[in-house]
Amino acid sequence: MSKTPDQIRAEIQAAREELAGSVRGLSSEVHPSVIKQRTLQHIKDAAAEKAQTVKTVFVDDAGVRWDRIGTVVLVTVGVLLVHGTLRGVRRLIFR
Repeated sequence: MSKTPDQIRAEIQAAREELAGSVRGLSSEVHPSVIKQRTLQHIKDAAAEKAQTVKTVFVDDAGVRWDRIGTVVLVTVGVLLVHGTLRGVRRLIFR
């Protein structure tokens, strides 16, 4: 059974509309602003996850873990002191 010209035109039109929809969908997925927004959202999500992980190290069900905060502060002060000392020694040596 052969198709009438009107049936063929209707099939062609339907195929064009489907293809046009696919192209619009694809172009919206690869548009630079969409990629930028998606990347920024991934970065924000990852940063929030890391912040939550760090927070769990310093805060638990009992409250703030001052022992861990104190340890970090002491290590930071120690690193700064060593850095300052080495910098001073370097200045004395390479005058």
